[in-house]
Amino acid sequence: PKKESEHEIQFTPGRVVITFNVHRNGFLSDIQLLKTSGHRALDDAAINALRTSNPTVPLPAEYPDDKAFFTVTFLY
Repeated sequence: PKKESEHEIQFTPGRVVITFNVHRNGFLSDIQLLKTSGHRALDDAAINALRTSNPTVPLPAEYPDDKAFFTVTFLY
């Protein structure tokens, strides 16, 4: 992905797809960029949004597994 100025990023549309696991205690792991927007700043912003929300809300007690796999799309 190319690097743009902060001004260029403000008006750049993009779509970033990321996968990750949420563990029973809310810890996020295996955060991976599945599809780049083509703009490093947008990709980094999406990944950082997840990293800064770690840990998140724990899985419900009745959830049958120790972790849940998610694919999330960030639209800019």
